[in-house]
Amino acid sequence: DGGQLNNTKSKYWRFDRSSPKFSKPTTIYLQSIPTELRIPPQRFGDIEKYFYERHNYTLQNKLIGMQYLLEYNPGLVVIPPLEKAKLPKEACYLVSLRVTPANNCFEPKVYSELPKDIWKAVYHTGTNHLGLALLDKNYQIIEGYETVIEMDVQLDLQRRTTVGSSLSPTFMDYRIFVLNGRIYLHANGETVHVTQLSLSMSGSDDLKRTRYCDSIYIVGEDVPDGDMEKPCRMKSLYGGDKLEVAIGSQFRTIWSGGAYGKNYALFSIPNRTHPNAPDSIYAEIDIFPHHVHQILPDEHNMISRHQVFERVWKPGTRKRRNFPIDIVNEREMKTVGNITENR
Repeated sequence: DGGQLNNTKSKYWRFDRSSPKFSKPTTIYLQSIPTELRIPPQRFGDIEKYFYERHNYTLQNKLIGMQYLLEYNPGLVVIPPLEKAKLPKEACYLVSLRVTPANNCFEPKVYSELPKDIWKAVYHTGTNHLGLALLDKNYQIIEGYETVIEMDVQLDLQRRTTVGSSLSPTFMDYRIFVLNGRIYLHANGETVHVTQLSLSMSGSDDLKRTRYCDSIYIVGEDVPDGDMEKPCRMKSLYGGDKLEVAIGSQFRTIWSGGAYGKNYALFSIPNRTHPNAPDSIYAEIDIFPHHVHQILPDEHNMISRHQVFERVWKPGTRKRRNFPIDIVNEREMKTVGNITENR
């Protein structure tokens, strides 16, 4: 046992005794990302110079964002039966990945010695894509069943920027959860945003009548009433040869943890008295102290843009804001009861 901290005892475990048993360890590597966007292994030894070169290339060619990509922070779920029926029989798991130039993969000294503008270009990049892939029972990617998607661009949620500028991305880490037999995508923004995912094999009839998202969410135009509640298909930036992805609706926002919440664990609990009823769904919004709130992920209430501003405004900053993501921030996910706290 550790010492006292806010009247709470810490418990320390030996990782070699308490960690899960390893089974079929593997490395996930998206083949669909173009070779020219990979950091060449021979540059690992002079990665600082590589960052310089990439930054200069971006400025000289008037591009936005560093021109290389890495994938990390995987999320993994067992594909539920309703989705599995639409996919190849060998598909067992779905993996999600963050695909971005932002990284902390090398020695701390590498980053601390970078000039400020290059450091910002590495860390503060608006490029944060969603990677998805189907895995077989041995956690290997099934050939052709992977995709990299620009979520914010296709939903007209990307913050406007200019060449050479740096800003935080619309979405950062992505996570996936299975709730009541459906796959849900969790994305970190200023707080947590959630929508439902649907998968199918390319060319199948499952999504043929579903419009593409960028035909609904057109840059600079208002979305017609009701269209945000309709499913739409996502186009692949890379890959997508055999895998199609749709979202169930525009994202909804969990405000239970306040502004700047992130990385919530979503889970469900069966109904003890009515076994055939849908599970109750919860968001674990903090672990110290432990905060949990029951949510309704497919329902929302609208709040005003002013209410959004009051929640995200930081004292000392200017009182002005007009970000596309606020359309999603206004869609406050419905909750049931009060937040449960347990120390």
